Amino acid sequence: MNFDYEISEQDFLNAQLLAIRNSSARFVRWGRLVFPLSGVVLLGFLAYALGQQGFSWRLIPGLVVCLIFISMPLLNKRKQKQFYAKSTSMHGKLSIAVDENGLQFQGPTFSSRVDWTHFCRFVEDANAFLLYQNPQVFNIIPKRGLSQNQVETLRALLSQNMAKPDR
Repeated sequence: MNFDYEISEQDFLNAQLLAIRNSSARFVRWGRLVFPLSGVVLLGFLAYALGQQGFSWRLIPGLVVCLIFISMPLLNKRKQKQFYAKSTSMHGKLSIAVDENGLQFQGPTFSSRVDWTHFCRFVEDANAFLLYQNPQVFNIIPKRGLSQNQVETLRALLSQNMAKPDR
Protein backbone atom coordinates (compact mmCIF):
# COMPACT_ATOMS: atom_id res chain seq x y z
CA MET A 1 0.00 0.00 0.00
CA ASN A 2 1.39 3.43 -0.99
CA PHE A 3 0.72 6.73 0.74
CA ASP A 4 1.76 10.21 -0.43
CA TYR A 5 2.08 13.07 2.02
CA GLU A 6 3.88 16.32 2.86
CA ILE A 7 5.20 17.43 6.24
CA SER A 8 4.49 21.10 6.88
CA GLU A 9 6.14 23.10 9.64
CA GLN A 10 2.91 22.85 11.67
CA ASP A 11 2.81 19.06 11.14
CA PHE A 12 6.38 18.90 12.45
CA LEU A 13 5.56 21.03 15.52
CA ASN A 14 2.44 18.96 16.25
CA ALA A 15 4.48 15.75 15.94
CA GLN A 16 7.10 17.08 18.37
CA LEU A 17 4.35 17.87 20.88
CA LEU A 18 2.88 14.39 20.44
CA ALA A 19 6.31 12.87 20.98
CA ILE A 20 6.79 14.91 24.15
CA ARG A 21 3.37 13.85 25.49
CA ASN A 22 4.17 10.18 24.79
CA SER A 23 7.77 10.21 26.00
CA SER A 24 8.73 7.53 28.50
CA ALA A 25 10.93 10.05 30.36
CA ARG A 26 8.96 12.04 32.92
CA PHE A 27 11.44 14.89 32.69
CA VAL A 28 10.57 15.35 29.01
CA ARG A 29 6.80 15.16 29.60
CA TRP A 30 6.80 17.46 32.61
CA GLY A 31 9.48 19.84 31.35
CA ARG A 32 7.08 21.80 29.19
CA LEU A 33 4.96 22.58 32.27
CA VAL A 34 7.34 22.40 35.23
CA PHE A 35 9.91 24.92 34.03
CA PRO A 36 7.41 27.71 33.18
CA LEU A 37 5.42 27.10 36.37
CA SER A 38 8.62 27.12 38.43
CA GLY A 39 9.56 30.39 36.76
CA VAL A 40 6.20 31.91 37.66
CA VAL A 41 6.49 30.72 41.29
CA LEU A 42 10.03 32.08 41.55
CA LEU A 43 8.90 35.35 39.98
CA GLY A 44 6.16 35.59 42.62
CA PHE A 45 8.76 34.98 45.33
CA LEU A 46 10.98 37.70 43.85
CA ALA A 47 8.04 40.11 43.70
CA TYR A 48 7.32 39.36 47.36
CA ALA A 49 11.00 39.89 48.26
CA LEU A 50 11.01 43.14 46.28
CA GLY A 51 7.93 44.33 48.18
CA GLN A 52 9.48 43.44 51.55
CA GLN A 53 13.03 44.76 51.07
CA GLY A 54 12.88 47.09 48.12
CA PHE A 55 15.07 46.88 45.03
CA SER A 56 18.39 45.08 45.27
CA TRP A 57 20.87 44.27 42.52
CA ARG A 58 21.12 40.78 43.98
CA LEU A 59 17.59 40.06 42.69
CA ILE A 60 18.66 40.50 39.03
CA PRO A 61 20.16 36.96 38.59
CA GLY A 62 16.99 35.46 40.08
CA LEU A 63 14.89 37.52 37.70
CA VAL A 64 16.97 36.31 34.73
CA VAL A 65 16.51 32.66 35.80
CA CYS A 66 12.74 33.21 36.17
CA LEU A 67 12.47 34.73 32.71
CA ILE A 68 14.50 31.89 31.15
CA PHE A 69 12.25 29.28 32.82
CA ILE A 70 9.09 31.10 31.73
CA SER A 71 10.32 31.48 28.13
CA MET A 72 11.45 27.83 27.74
CA PRO A 73 8.41 26.76 25.65
CA LEU A 74 8.97 29.67 23.25
CA LEU A 75 12.69 28.93 22.99
CA ASN A 76 11.97 25.24 22.30
CA LYS A 77 9.40 26.08 19.63
CA ARG A 78 11.88 28.44 17.97
CA LYS A 79 14.56 25.72 17.99
CA GLN A 80 12.11 23.19 16.50
CA LYS A 81 11.23 25.63 13.69
CA GLN A 82 14.92 26.12 12.94
CA PHE A 83 15.45 22.34 12.88
CA TYR A 84 12.54 21.88 10.46
CA ALA A 85 13.88 24.64 8.18
CA LYS A 86 17.30 22.94 8.06
CA SER A 87 15.89 19.42 7.50
CA THR A 88 15.35 19.60 3.76
CA SER A 89 14.56 15.88 3.59
CA MET A 90 11.17 16.67 5.19
CA HIS A 91 10.28 19.29 2.58
CA GLY A 92 8.35 18.51 -0.57
CA LYS A 93 6.37 15.51 -1.67
CA LEU A 94 7.09 12.33 0.33
CA SER A 95 5.76 8.81 -0.01
CA ILE A 96 5.72 5.63 1.98
CA ALA A 97 5.15 2.11 0.70
CA VAL A 98 4.03 -0.38 3.33
CA ASP A 99 4.18 -4.15 2.86
CA GLU A 100 4.71 -7.31 4.94
CA ASN A 101 8.52 -6.84 4.92
CA GLY A 102 8.66 -3.23 6.10
CA LEU A 103 8.41 0.34 4.95
CA GLN A 104 9.94 2.17 2.00
CA PHE A 105 10.31 5.91 2.56
CA GLN A 106 10.92 8.12 -0.46
CA GLY A 107 11.45 11.82 -0.96
CA PRO A 108 13.11 14.20 -3.42
CA THR A 109 16.57 13.58 -1.93
CA PHE A 110 16.38 10.11 -0.39
CA SER A 111 15.00 6.60 -0.55
CA SER A 112 15.26 4.08 2.27
CA ARG A 113 13.87 0.67 3.10
CA VAL A 114 13.33 -0.18 6.78
CA ASP A 115 12.30 -3.61 8.10
CA TRP A 116 9.52 -3.89 10.66
CA THR A 117 12.05 -5.13 13.22
CA HIS A 118 13.55 -1.61 13.38
CA PHE A 119 10.30 -0.15 14.68
CA CYS A 120 9.33 -0.59 18.32
CA ARG A 121 5.93 1.15 18.41
CA PHE A 122 3.73 3.83 16.95
CA VAL A 123 1.53 6.53 18.42
CA GLU A 124 -1.13 8.63 16.81
CA ASP A 125 -3.42 11.53 17.48
CA ALA A 126 -5.87 13.43 15.31
CA ASN A 127 -3.02 14.96 13.28
CA ALA A 128 -0.34 12.32 12.68
CA PHE A 129 1.22 8.90 13.13
CA LEU A 130 4.66 8.69 14.75
CA LEU A 131 6.60 5.52 13.95
CA TYR A 132 9.29 5.00 16.59
CA GLN A 133 12.58 3.32 15.66
CA ASN A 134 13.81 3.93 19.23
CA PRO A 135 12.65 6.24 22.03
CA GLN A 136 14.32 9.28 20.44
CA VAL A 137 13.95 8.60 16.69
CA PHE A 138 10.61 8.58 14.92
CA ASN A 139 9.15 9.09 11.46
CA ILE A 140 6.21 11.45 10.98
CA ILE A 141 3.25 10.61 8.76
CA PRO A 142 0.70 13.46 8.87
CA LYS A 143 -2.94 12.49 8.48
CA ARG A 144 -3.76 15.81 6.83
CA GLY A 145 -3.21 14.55 3.27
CA LEU A 146 -4.70 11.10 3.79
CA SER A 147 -8.30 10.04 3.31
CA GLN A 148 -10.18 8.41 6.17
CA ASN A 149 -9.89 5.06 4.40
CA GLN A 150 -6.11 5.48 4.05
CA VAL A 151 -5.81 6.40 7.74
CA GLU A 152 -7.70 3.27 8.78
CA THR A 153 -5.69 1.07 6.39
CA LEU A 154 -2.38 2.49 7.63
CA ARG A 155 -3.45 2.06 11.28
CA ALA A 156 -4.35 -1.58 10.59
CA LEU A 157 -1.02 -2.24 8.85
CA LEU A 158 0.94 -0.62 11.68
CA SER A 159 -1.03 -2.48 14.35
CA GLN A 160 -0.49 -5.76 12.56
CA ASN A 161 3.28 -5.35 12.19
CA MET A 162 4.34 -3.34 15.25
CA ALA A 163 3.93 -3.46 18.99
CA LYS A 164 0.60 -2.41 20.41
CA PRO A 165 -0.09 1.25 19.56
CA ASP A 166 -0.13 4.02 22.17
CA ARG A 167 -2.94 6.52 21.71
